[in-house]
Amino acid sequence: MINPIELGKAGEVARLRTLESVWIQGKLRMWGRWAGLERYGRSGNMFNQLLASTAITRSAVMEALAHLKRAGCTKQELEVYLAEILQGKQKSNLAFCTDDEAAKIDRVVGAVLIDSPGLHEIIQGRYLGRGKSKKELARELAEKRPEWCLRTCESRIDVWLSLAESMLYAPMCDEFGTNSSRFSLQVCAENA
Repeated sequence: MINPIELGKAGEVARLRTLESVWIQGKLRMWGRWAGLERYGRSGNMFNQLLASTAITRSAVMEALAHLKRAGCTKQELEVYLAEILQGKQKSNLAFCTDDEAAKIDRVVGAVLIDSPGLHEIIQGRYLGRGKSKKELARELAEKRPEWCLRTCESRIDVWLSLAESMLYAPMCDEFGTNSSRFSLQVCAENA
């Protein structure tokens, strides 16, 4: 299978290349999962550390579950979180993140989108906790703006998400010490 270099129309400025888009969305998803558990304080962090460890002992799992229960996490919430991780087709470190990584992501999202509260709200709606689908976000927008048809709302949500992810990509790379041009497939093709 040949992966496309870009999503959307070729040469669009506000669109990331495919691998760039996958990378930033992965970072935002793990930030959203972290934020979903973070509301349980130390217990959520304990669970994230458990997921990050290479060897998971029964006693560590029982201790993490006990802390989550005391912090107010219901069995249903925990089941949804674990099911989401298990249903992922590829298991990787993008399923969770440490507090330090989440703080970096949170700092970048806050700094970059400070002047764009609408984009910040869409990023939060899409990625925080369970996260909403683009269709759900479009339905909410259609309720707020009844003069727009659902298809218009879907298009706007798609463009706004793409724009916000594009705005976050370079600062996120800088924060994580990643070369932002590393996914440039066009450079590889020119050198071959």
